[in-house]
Amino acid sequence: KLIFVSKAFSKEVFEDLGYELPKDQYGIIHNPIDTDAFQYIVKPVAQRKKILSIRPFASKQYANDLSVAAILELSKKAIFETLEFRIIGDGKLFDETLEPLRKFPNVIIERKFVTHAEIAALHKDYGLFLCPSRWDSQGVSRDEAMASGLVPVTSSIAAIPEFVSVDSGVLSPGETVTELVSGIERLIENPEFFLKLSKNASLNVLNSRSKQIIIK
Repeated sequence: KLIFVSKAFSKEVFEDLGYELPKDQYGIIHNPIDTDAFQYIVKPVAQRKKILSIRPFASKQYANDLSVAAILELSKKAIFETLEFRIIGDGKLFDETLEPLRKFPNVIIERKFVTHAEIAALHKDYGLFLCPSRWDSQGVSRDEAMASGLVPVTSSIAAIPEFVSVDSGVLSPGETVTELVSGIERLIENPEFFLKLSKNASLNVLNSRSKQIIIK
């Protein structure tokens, strides 16, 4: 019996192989999320204006260029000066991708790797998790952020819609940044909507892929 991390990934594998296994010969078990380390605490509404991105910069798959494009689009709007962005990561594309953002004093850029404990601490200070993607079989770092109550701002591609609903995050089609930007704007303009999605994001993870469930 084969186990896949998501339905979308199983379909991709079957398409590559050219045939599909009978349903009793494969199953889906998600990556477990440590909801003890990444705990939900009700977010202050002010944190909806604090946006975190912790991503590898090793390939275009991670779509950090879409994050940059979204921030550049937001910089044209009146709300921009009230926002704080923090981008953490490393990889061969780091400097090239983030160069357009270095002129903004409210965009904090840190080239480094961070431990689980450091990530959990960062989650406590931010309200949105900016993580568009071009492919994902699940998205563990996004799920960890969701468990902590951050609202994911991501892409509606590959396996992501299996893990993020419109009630627990912002989903943007493919290569577009319009919905990333409008989703962030809506969360900023509507504190109650932010609090609702923040709680739903944590419950989404807790109820389906916490380590307590997945290990069993």
